[in-house]
Amino acid sequence: MAGATADASAKVASTSVFQLAWPVMVANLLQTLTTTVDVIMVGSLGSEAPAAVAAVGFGAQFIFLFFSVMISVSAGTIALVSRAVGANDLGEADHILKQSLVLGAILSIPLTLFGLVFAEPMLAVFGAAPDVVSLGGAYIQIISLVVFFQFIGFLGSAALRGAGDTVTPLWLGVLVNLVNFGINVNLIFGNAFVPRLGVPGAAIGTSISYVVGAVALLAILLRGKHRLKLHLSGGWVHMDAVRRIFRIGWPAALEQILLQVAFLLWVGMVVVFGTEILAAHQIGLRIQSFAFMPGFGFAIAATALVGQNLGARNPDQAEKSGWEAMKFSVAVMSVIALGIFLLAEPIARGFIGDPVVVSWSVTFIRIHAISIPAVGIFFAIDGALRGAGDTRFPLMTSLSGMYLVRLPLSALFGFVLGWGIVGIWIPLVIEYYYRSAVIANHFRRGKWKALRV
Repeated sequence: MAGATADASAKVASTSVFQLAWPVMVANLLQTLTTTVDVIMVGSLGSEAPAAVAAVGFGAQFIFLFFSVMISVSAGTIALVSRAVGANDLGEADHILKQSLVLGAILSIPLTLFGLVFAEPMLAVFGAAPDVVSLGGAYIQIISLVVFFQFIGFLGSAALRGAGDTVTPLWLGVLVNLVNFGINVNLIFGNAFVPRLGVPGAAIGTSISYVVGAVALLAILLRGKHRLKLHLSGGWVHMDAVRRIFRIGWPAALEQILLQVAFLLWVGMVVVFGTEILAAHQIGLRIQSFAFMPGFGFAIAATALVGQNLGARNPDQAEKSGWEAMKFSVAVMSVIALGIFLLAEPIARGFIGDPVVVSWSVTFIRIHAISIPAVGIFFAIDGALRGAGDTRFPLMTSLSGMYLVRLPLSALFGFVLGWGIVGIWIPLVIEYYYRSAVIANHFRRGKWKALRV
């Protein structure tokens, strides 16, 4: 009888994980597609393509710094909303939603100013070619103007996912991409009424799509959706709730900011090898973003289910949900890894026609594909720990992986041993297998079950 109960429990966990995960996978795929469409379209600008692709990709690296702060707030949002829903305290869930949006709105102000002032100087520091600096700077500055709307869309979707609604963010992602594609086609290449704007046109289209998505989400939340409702009445800033969100989220913020700094340092090593290899690197990172989507989906599912089960005082079921999410994540991402390894060349040609850029893109894509199963382990367990409010251990694991494994080994292999760009890329694989082993062992030990949030 005990065995039958355990099997039934595992089956419930598996079903719940997949039901929550698949819409998140598609929604995150669509979110990534927004900037990827920019890269693909500017890759069709003829002789300008290598510089344009490098500029949009490099510019997107800096935009991800903004997302780092959004992720930090969303970590607290998902953990607290999911626990409130698990405890059937819907008033508290609504309260956390409102305070998250307020906190996001406040944080968007300095980020907007930072992007407007430091866009070109940041790119220039890394030694990019002048045309890459100019185009990338314009891309960053335009998108910086809509950071507020990015925050609203990101955090509102996070709250819905914490409440168990992963479908609404999916449809919002469809809307954002349709708007982005429709505007990009006209602004990047021009038409009878609009001049050809190139990279700035891509940034304008992406920015408008973020605004449309945020407005649509606010309308949904004001009406009330999946046990969550945004109330305009009542106080707007409650420091106790803000502190709780921040207490969970600050390690995620620090993790993401320091990781993005590390990614920029890593890209700085790539810049040394010229614009064509930088363009190839950025194409590889776009493929990486798509390959990571299942992992993100299972991470969000694990976060919501672990938080809800802990809120319902069922830690054993919380642990089962975490392991089930990891199994699904590894299985799906291993299939993806095999697919992109085998199809690396046609995938690269879908972005750009330049043969040199395509050749190096294929090399990076195949090296990266080897790391993807480990990424599946790390993301799922990382999400499970965040659902428990344990954001500090993932912080230390990620930072040690980047600063003690990837960056030193890239410098050693790429420059000291003279392996060139391949030596810069190989440590990515080593780092992710290190991260997955460390975080899985921590989850197995179970100390996260006793954390209070």
